[in-house]
Amino acid sequence: MRVRAERGELRSQAQLLARIVQVLEIENHRLKETNAALEQQLAARAGVPDLAGRRQPRPY
Repeated sequence: MRVRAERGELRSQAQLLARIVQVLEIENHRLKETNAALEQQLAARAGVPDLAGRRQPRPY
């Protein structure tokens, strides 16, 4: 009886871990997509020079 209870508990834990892995895989996929989109935005900005930092203060 004890062995069956342990087996059931282990089976439940294995199922829970499988669900956790699935959720983490989905989250990882979404993060990779977000990262790729941000890298594309950064690459697009790299072609445009930032002139705001070059402005000289006006003497008054």
